[in-house]
Amino acid sequence: MKFLDLLIDRPRVFALLLAFICLAGFLSLNTLPRQENPELAQRWSTVQSVYRGASPIRINTQVLDPLEAKLREVQEIKEIQSVASEGFASTAIELKDTVDPELIEQVWSEVQDKIDQAKFLLPAEVDPQLIRSSGPPTTLLYAINWNGEGETPIILLSRVAEDLKNRLAYSGATDKTFLYGAANEEVIISIDSQKLSLLDLTFTEIANILNSFDNKKPIGINTSGSSQILIKSQDNLESLDEIKQIPIKTISGSEIIRLEDIASSIQLLPQTPSEEIILHNGKRSVLVDIRGAFRQRMDSYASLIEDTVEDFRSTTPPEISIVKIYNESLFLENKFTDLSVSIFFATNIVILLSYLLLGLRSALIVGITLPLTIFLVLFGCKVIGLPLHQTSMTGIIIALGLLIDNSIIMVEDYKFRRKSGHPPRASAHLSLQHLWIPLAAATATTAFAFFPIVAGKGPSAEFVGGMGITVILSITASFFLALFVVPVFLNLIEKVSFFQGKDLFSEGYSNPDLTNAYRNFLQWSFSKPKRAILIAFVLPGLGFLAFPFLKQDFFPELDRPMFKVLVELPENTSAEGSEQRLKELSKDINETLGLEVQDEVWFVGRKMPRVLYNVIGGDSPLGSNNVAEGFFMVKSYTAMMERIPSLGRELAKNNPDLKVITDKFDSGPPVFASIEYRILGDDIEILRELGQQFELILSDAPDVFLTKSDLSAITTNFEFSFNNENISLSPIDGSLILNELSISNEGRYVGTLIQGSKEIPIKILSNQSSNPIQGIEDLSFPGLSETQNISSFGDFKVTSRPNFINRFQGIKQNGVRAWIWPDKLASDTEKIIQEAVTNFSNDLPEGYQLVLSGEADARSRSQSNLFSTAFLFIILIIVSLVAALNSFRQAGLILSVAILCVGLAFVGLTIGQANFGFIGLVGAVGLIGLSINDSIVVLSHIKEANQNNNLDLNGLVEVVIRSTRHVLTTTVTTLGGFLPLLITSIFFQPLAWAMSGGIFGATIIALLYIPGAYVASKGLHKTV
Repeated sequence: MKFLDLLIDRPRVFALLLAFICLAGFLSLNTLPRQENPELAQRWSTVQSVYRGASPIRINTQVLDPLEAKLREVQEIKEIQSVASEGFASTAIELKDTVDPELIEQVWSEVQDKIDQAKFLLPAEVDPQLIRSSGPPTTLLYAINWNGEGETPIILLSRVAEDLKNRLAYSGATDKTFLYGAANEEVIISIDSQKLSLLDLTFTEIANILNSFDNKKPIGINTSGSSQILIKSQDNLESLDEIKQIPIKTISGSEIIRLEDIASSIQLLPQTPSEEIILHNGKRSVLVDIRGAFRQRMDSYASLIEDTVEDFRSTTPPEISIVKIYNESLFLENKFTDLSVSIFFATNIVILLSYLLLGLRSALIVGITLPLTIFLVLFGCKVIGLPLHQTSMTGIIIALGLLIDNSIIMVEDYKFRRKSGHPPRASAHLSLQHLWIPLAAATATTAFAFFPIVAGKGPSAEFVGGMGITVILSITASFFLALFVVPVFLNLIEKVSFFQGKDLFSEGYSNPDLTNAYRNFLQWSFSKPKRAILIAFVLPGLGFLAFPFLKQDFFPELDRPMFKVLVELPENTSAEGSEQRLKELSKDINETLGLEVQDEVWFVGRKMPRVLYNVIGGDSPLGSNNVAEGFFMVKSYTAMMERIPSLGRELAKNNPDLKVITDKFDSGPPVFASIEYRILGDDIEILRELGQQFELILSDAPDVFLTKSDLSAITTNFEFSFNNENISLSPIDGSLILNELSISNEGRYVGTLIQGSKEIPIKILSNQSSNPIQGIEDLSFPGLSETQNISSFGDFKVTSRPNFINRFQGIKQNGVRAWIWPDKLASDTEKIIQEAVTNFSNDLPEGYQLVLSGEADARSRSQSNLFSTAFLFIILIIVSLVAALNSFRQAGLILSVAILCVGLAFVGLTIGQANFGFIGLVGAVGLIGLSINDSIVVLSHIKEANQNNNLDLNGLVEVVIRSTRHVLTTTVTTLGGFLPLLITSIFFQPLAWAMSGGIFGATIIALLYIPGAYVASKGLHKTV
């Protein structure tokens, strides 16, 4: 009261308050960080272990067992999933959702400590590396292309890309920079094994000789008196000619055999075989990936990077082009433009509707309080450090339908006091005295309804938590403005000459005939309160009946005009072989799609890097050479969504020898398949057989076009079987044979070549034959009297063995996946196969179990994480309602409104043909807050009128008519506020439909259900 009097009596103080709110909001808007998506805690990482030549079984026993044993000592780890393949192991680690984001770095430091401890338990040549693949997604992606004649000089492009990467790493607030497709340069020395044998030398001896000639080693420090001098050898091996002249052997004390005498070739080449190949629009390319740190203005950062690239571009020759493929800031700017336009139009629609229903002065006050509320929200975001992104901005749009309610209620109550004969100041005091408790209760219940979203744990809660925060800030700011700013404006506006002498209460649209008909309807409804209650139950009941028919898609569409294609070629396909096949497939895609493709990028032999926030695991080039992922960027999202289903079907039909998966990019946690299960057990053969059986179940399901069992992959290998008897009769031992085989085929690094500031490894190997078997069999060894061939010590056999061993939480597993057509929903397919899956699970052998994973598992975990604290806040809602209403019965009545509003949200989703999922559920929460707000105020008006227990039916009808104007205004302004969101946002359409489609039912609940239930409980109808 005193604060309100201060603002009324001292206009300068009031003006300063408004100026502070405006300036604080404006400055916050210009200084708050802007990014497209919220920052998610880095809960995923991968440990990669290279063990060359080791089989999956050896890696499983010698690497994964001790490594995972150490990792399990970290209590914060939620899941450990490992894959062992030929010579390589990958261990995916996910932290628990309950780990505080502030402690994430500390936990990963502990994980690194455990990896370091595990190194002492692993084979000496295994050095596991922790790859942090989460963090900010790609901000800008550039392609370094060759436009000149001839074959693409990949080494030249790689060096240009490296220079650009280094320059961008120091530009602005860059978090990480990456190169994709860059050549790992090597000096390859191909040695003729026959000449080597004639010289009575082995590859091992050659490797030792060459290593001894690399003088780039420190000698020591000479200390003499007060001075210290570093002693070192002069760097050598600075050119290919110098390498060629290295002496290998001396014959007869005078004849020197040099390296070039026994080498077939000595060349500077890209690493062979390639670990990864990048294709941009069908040509070999090198990509530079720049990722800006979170909590900055990404549009400003991207502009700085582009200026740096433009300066760099001016120094490159015309044959080399630097092409911008992806710019996140463009999507950010478009999204902010759409959201800003939505807020602008929503505000104007709200003001216009307020003018039509409430009158000019009410519309003016609403028009003033709306921007003031937004300014307070922006200031609150600045104080708590919440960046502006799509979810926090959308929270403001959601709140437009909520925050206007408090101001309208205050205006209408003030009008009622003035009509009752009270002067302006007294009317303001009475309105504040009467409304602060119900408005506080409504604000608290709405805030507590959104608090589970804010307080939830895990990625889903982190993604939408900003939306809950801005909604809470909005309704809190609206509550403050309604109590202390709106009454002051109402007092001041009455002093304006334009409004003096005008009937305050008669402003706004009115129709006596409509009012009389409405009065008669209310009397008919409340004379038998069950009528009013049943009418109010109709729409929620229809919503609950319609719920089973709603399509359930927990994660909404991501409105990004780009789609992805995953291709898996036959096992043993090299990266180069995959490249040739993909070029053919690319032509097929472009011809079938029928849309102009702006950019096409293929990642061959590796997973796609983190081009979006929910793409995980592509920061390392190590992977399967027979797998490629590509993304295509087009102009129109709508046209793309129309073509993707037919494109996916045509690609699968025209390429039966490939596994081709075409899909849009989704929101939500990263998943690798629409439907995914794990079969856990001990025996690999049994797991493989069970996987094949389960694949048949999934393949029979409708809409499934591809299935895969992890353990079904078979690779071809050459295995050398030692002849121990021959070895025992020879001066050559088995370890030398293995070394010779390894060096001649895979090679061995023997030193480095210095070129400028770049140090290039030198590798020797045998001259390669076009026939791999023949090349191995030609390997020979110097013997006591004659040269011996490799066949003297054993035989090579061609074998086919499983390529992988998968583990989940330390238990062997067989992952079975199924992909459905892009225009279908996984939830529909899961319902159809549910019985068959249950029967399969029940028939599993003892010790084996079937576990759900993939999209369904992510869906259930996200739901539980989001609403894990809901029970606590329900209790707080009950406490606040009981405290405000001083009645358990009336608090229960308001809580029943929340249940009915869930059905109303289903009605809205049905009207809009929107899928039910997480975003629709958030819309239901918003609808609950809005309806509770109206219901509490209507109930408080009824209680005020009946405080002497003398309220009759006619009086009740007049109270409801008095409340109708602000309730209807809230309804239409909410619809107006969500109209732009329905048109512009694909991602948030389910939310908008849930709230705007159910708002009519919420109006009926407030105007019929609440009074009808009050009549039934108090028996007012008996007094009439």
